[in-house]
Amino acid sequence: MGSKNFGLMGRGKSNADICTQSVRSAPGNASMRVTSIPRSLLARSLKGIYEWGYRRTISIGSWWEPLLQEASPGLGERILEISAEGCGAIEIFARSCPTSHFFALPSADLNGADVEKLSNLQLLHGNHFGIDCDAGSFDKVICSLALHPLPGDKKLALLREIKRVLRHGGKLYIADFDQPLRPGEIYALRGTGYLFGYDTAKTHTDGTWINFIKQAGFVGIRRVATYSETVGRIAIVRGRRA
Repeated sequence: MGSKNFGLMGRGKSNADICTQSVRSAPGNASMRVTSIPRSLLARSLKGIYEWGYRRTISIGSWWEPLLQEASPGLGERILEISAEGCGAIEIFARSCPTSHFFALPSADLNGADVEKLSNLQLLHGNHFGIDCDAGSFDKVICSLALHPLPGDKKLALLREIKRVLRHGGKLYIADFDQPLRPGEIYALRGTGYLFGYDTAKTHTDGTWINFIKQAGFVGIRRVATYSETVGRIAIVRGRRA
């Protein structure tokens, strides 16, 4: 499937321009100008709609359970989850697999009181591009929709940091937006492009985002399955550190 144009406002006038049009009034056919909604206000309204739809899409999905099943947390395994804001599933994972040790970076999605109740969940310092832990600290990394909001260079930077913290032979499991197979599945990526920039969504639209995983040095990369989330298609991909 070819790349899509994610531009919503069109070209020419800036968002601050006022859209006007000439119309003919019925009495006497006198010409008059009607001022419509300022483009800046329309842009803010569209952004709000896209953001609401995008957040709802990434926070409610059927991909969480198959992702966890694919990762198959084992007894005593140390597992790091990295996620986009609004879709972290680390608390669900920790509750579902009490014999595994889970780690995550702090985010607004995590309830501090709930985290304290989970003895197998620990929060780390740092960010997606510099995690405060030693190299080879984890057996597995789960990446939940963390790649699609990033431009290509940052996708690669995140994947290289994941590789650093994985032990040799450690496994990576990714759930993220993939090439749409049905017309309606493009909308989540259009929202991604509108909110975060065209370059973030482009490689997800044509499915070539998986190439970044290979560029980061992972091997055995494979799409395990894809799932339709109505306005987007989620792929579950796995790979491992050599």
